[in-house]
Amino acid sequence: MKGIRFLLAPYAVALLAVGSGLLLTLLLQPLLEPTIFLLFFAGVAVSAWYGGVEAGLLAAALSTLAVSYFFLEPVFSLFVASLDSIVRLGLFVLVTILISLLNSELRTAKQYLQVSEAKFRRLVDSNIIGVIVSKMDGAIAEANDAFLQMVGYSQEDLLTGRVRWRDMIPPEYIEANDRAIPSVSFANVELTNKGVCQPFENEYIRKDHSHFPMLLASALLENNPDNIISFVLDLSERKQIELALCKSEERYRAFLEQSSEAIWCIELEVPISPDCPEDEQIQHFYQYVYLAECNNVMAQMYGFSRAEEIISARLEDFLVSSDPHNIAYLRSFIRSNYRLIDAESHKIDQQGNSKYFLNNLVGIIEKGLLVKAWGTQRDITQRKQAEQKCKQLLEREQTARADAETANCIKDEFLATLSHELRTPLNAIMGWTQLLRSRKFDETTTVRALETIERNTKSLTQLIEDILDVSRIIRGTLHLNIHQVKLVPLVEAAIDTVRPAAQAKEISIKCRFKPEVGVIVGDANRLQQVVWNLLSNAVKFTPKGGRVDVQLQRIQSHVQIRVSDTGGGIAAEFLSHVFERFCQADSSKTRSHGGLGLGLAIVRHLVELHGGTVCAQSPGIGQGATFIVNLPIKAVDVEANTAEELSSVVDIQELNAKNFKNQI
Repeated sequence: MKGIRFLLAPYAVALLAVGSGLLLTLLLQPLLEPTIFLLFFAGVAVSAWYGGVEAGLLAAALSTLAVSYFFLEPVFSLFVASLDSIVRLGLFVLVTILISLLNSELRTAKQYLQVSEAKFRRLVDSNIIGVIVSKMDGAIAEANDAFLQMVGYSQEDLLTGRVRWRDMIPPEYIEANDRAIPSVSFANVELTNKGVCQPFENEYIRKDHSHFPMLLASALLENNPDNIISFVLDLSERKQIELALCKSEERYRAFLEQSSEAIWCIELEVPISPDCPEDEQIQHFYQYVYLAECNNVMAQMYGFSRAEEIISARLEDFLVSSDPHNIAYLRSFIRSNYRLIDAESHKIDQQGNSKYFLNNLVGIIEKGLLVKAWGTQRDITQRKQAEQKCKQLLEREQTARADAETANCIKDEFLATLSHELRTPLNAIMGWTQLLRSRKFDETTTVRALETIERNTKSLTQLIEDILDVSRIIRGTLHLNIHQVKLVPLVEAAIDTVRPAAQAKEISIKCRFKPEVGVIVGDANRLQQVVWNLLSNAVKFTPKGGRVDVQLQRIQSHVQIRVSDTGGGIAAEFLSHVFERFCQADSSKTRSHGGLGLGLAIVRHLVELHGGTVCAQSPGIGQGATFIVNLPIKAVDVEANTAEELSSVVDIQELNAKNFKNQI
């Protein structure tokens, strides 16, 4: 209801104004002739001023009707007879409409001005910023409480004229020419030329003579160019914050430069959610992570001199993705909620050298996304190298200890075997010798006794020769008597040597000799020793009724000797040890075959002294074995029995002797 009355009030005022004008005109008609419209003009103006253009137009319409009805001929009729009256009435309508429009505009402008002034007054009275109205000569006419509090003055000081802006400006700001320090003169020129001075930083002096920074912006008042309105913002708090930030930055920079640890910050060109799968995050890191900031220590760790040389480097440049330790390092970073302490990483420096670092890092998450990570790292490459060296030394020490223990066991086994192998023939020799000295036997028994003594003496001689050969190999004094050798007669002689033992076990020896074998250069006795050892082993380990095959053939620039048997065979795990000294598949005292385990070791070294190779093959236990010797057609490429030849042979012997020693 109240709203309706508010809406109808302008029209009621229009009716009242027109009614009042009509009544007064009727009363004062004799005095108003011939200007009968005068009071109606006033009614329209009042209506438009109060109610706006709508009320003014209503008042104009009502006034036109009232004048036409009451004052124009014929009276008391809306019909206008004379042309003169019509013209006068038309002019009245035009003037009243113009009055309504002008009053309405004036009313709107006044209302806008009132609203604007209220807003400005609200801004001034709110004391958010300082506001002053001053003169060019320095006098301050008006100031709000915010400004007075900034400068330490009171309203009484303002009213008595003791507050002057020129007195509050430090001398260095009054006539400064440097645009870095805007001066009063510069502000005056800006105001004079443009009417506005853009905000600039300045200083004011408080009543207690202390200085404070402020931001000042001014403008000339349009209606009074001598008056200046200025807005003042106290920058003391901001300056303190800037100073604190500057000091913090200085401390941070000093910490970066003086730190003995590398300090760095990596950023992601495209942030990623922590909820993504690990593999996707790791791939994202290598695609979008770059080094945003670091100190010189960090750069020097990677072979650079200054931090600027390494900034913007990609993650792959440091944390190589091909190293599984680095992938595990990134997984730990993700699983630890982006916080790692003393985590090791492996990286590559500028020269491609491996580096090991101990890292502390923390990821920064903003708006649910990982955007960067800060970290420190220490170079522990030397420590890791020392640890690896210690580990290697420990492993070598453990290996040496194990080798020493193994050698000690082998020595004990060898001594036990040697004592057993010596005691057996010695017992036979000693027994028959004592019997021959204490008794007299018939010729047959005497011959058998002498044959037994001779056979066991040869066995002892062979044992001693084998031991001496090993000793010569170790000391590098085993020499070869080099000359041209025909292998076929040599192999046949070795076969003839072992044939009686083979016949005793009903073992057949099959030979296949190729006629194009020809002649090689070597030591005939040592080569025969090689073949004899291989044949002796074949006969020894082949059961009764078995077979031994001997094959001699030429293969390109080599001569190959193959000795195969149908004996007990060699276990796969023992094949690689078969040519080692004192090494036997069965080294127990209850083994069925004798020997010191030196024969095959001597074979290998003799073959190698001739520049050849030897290897063993066996399908397995109980399936026989094959030994293959490959000798070059010319073992030594010099004329036989020359000094240069002997020197070359000795060098080969010494080299093989050293290798032989290293295996003890």
